[in-house]
Formats: sequence, C-alpha cells, structure tokens
Amino acid sequence: MKTFYTAKEAQERLGMNNNHFHYLVRKGTVKGVVLPGRKHSVYPRSDIDKLAAALVSLIEQYDKDVSVFQVATQEDMQEEFQMDVSLFGKKTATLEQRIERLEHNPESDYVLKNEGEIVGHISFFPLSQEDMKLFLDGKIADPELPSKVLPFVSGEDLDILILVMGVKPGFPPDVASHYGQRLIAGTIQVFRILGERGVKINNIRATSRTPTGIRLCRKLKMNEEPVPGESARLRFTLNAQTSDSPLIKGYQEGYSEYRKIKEK
Repeated sequence: MKTFYTAKEAQERLGMNNNHFHYLVRKGTVKGVVLPGRKHSVYPRSDIDKLAAALVSLIEQYDKDVSVFQVATQEDMQEEFQMDVSLFGKKTATLEQRIERLEHNPESDYVLKNEGEIVGHISFFPLSQEDMKLFLDGKIADPELPSKVLPFVSGEDLDILILVMGVKPGFPPDVASHYGQRLIAGTIQVFRILGERGVKINNIRATSRTPTGIRLCRKLKMNEEPVPGESARLRFTLNAQTSDSPLIKGYQEGYSEYRKIKEK
C-alpha cells in the first residue's frame, strides 16, 4: 500500500477542488512533505484518510439544517470582516466602514450562523442611480460605498446592489453549496418582505469577476454585460418587475399583494 498521495490524489480523496485543497495547505490543516529527489510535495496517506473521514462526519452533521439566516448587527461585523478578508483580500471594506453601512441602512447585511458562528453572509442595499453607475463602471469600490448607502423606503423607485455574497472558506464543497443555497433562500424571503412593505425595486444589480459569482448570477437569470476596460469583470442586471428569476418571484408576489391592499 502506498504511503503518500500526490496533490491530485489527495484532492480526489477529499472530494474538493484545487482552490479548497490549497487553502487547507496554506492554513496548515493539510501538511505535505517533499521526499528526497522530488520537487513537489506529497501528502501522508494516513493524514488524508483521517481528514476525509472527518469531512464525511461533518457533512452528516450538517444534513440536519441548524443554520439561521438573520439581519446582521454591529457585533457581527468583526467576524464578518475577517471572513471577507480570507475570501476577497484586504481590499474589502474595513470594520469601521461596515458599521457605517449598517448605520445608513440596518437592513443592508444578513448573516448565516451555525451554532453562533458566522458561516456566510450577503449584503445588498439601494444606491442612487449616479452612485450605482459609478460602482458598476468600476469608478468607485466597496470601501467608498458606506456613506452612499440608502435605506429601503416604501413608495420610492429603488435600484439595489448585491455587493457581496460569501461562504466561509474551508468547508467541504457539499456543505459550502448548502450554505450558499441557504443565503439565497434567506434573501428571497427578505425580498418578499420588502415587497409586502411596498418597497418598489426596479432593478437588482451585481458585479463579479469570479467563476462562482458569475455562474450564480447566470443561474439567477441576470442579464450580463462586460465592464469597459476590465476583461475579467462582468456586471449583471435583473428587472425586478418583469423577470421570471427565482430570486425575485417572492418579491413580485409580495409587492402585488401590497398594491391590492392599497387599491382597496
């Protein structure tokens, strides 16, 4: 029996892609060794097999959904900030900027928690047409947005920016996918509530340069177009009044009910 796995074999044994695997290597969860005469690291079979068994146990644990989707508080911002740094790097909004964003709109950020730990979050909020265009064109970035965030006000025409959606790195792919689906499901419910309150959403917008983000926006039936001058970044738009996207169906039903009540 061989005593070491190559990186590719270890990834297959753990059921994860290259990015997830090398994140665990950098974190020190997976430790490789370079054997004499070799250039590349190999990974002790016993260590990888133990980790694979632990991941199976973890997946079984999360088969029973105990995660909670809720509006974020200022107390959540430190943990959320640390998670986003691990996902997006240090160019993400600072702790202070996140708190300022919540002060402008307390409903602009939602966290997914499992047993008190933040495992994912999503942030979305209205912007003026001018600021939305500046962001979509790449003229302003996340750290410059907090002071420009608008509240959800009934009766006003609003365009909403989905700024970020992320799941804490390090989970097995099945668990990470589950948490991503929980974030979307929670957002669908929030949009429904906004519709019931009479918040008129014209468009939902987003940008992404990552394969995962682009794939998600396409799955949600958002229309895409390139960002001028940026080859990797795409911007996405969804017409909240006419789209048949699953993301907005609940909103349309809620807003329709609101209008019926108002017309009585």
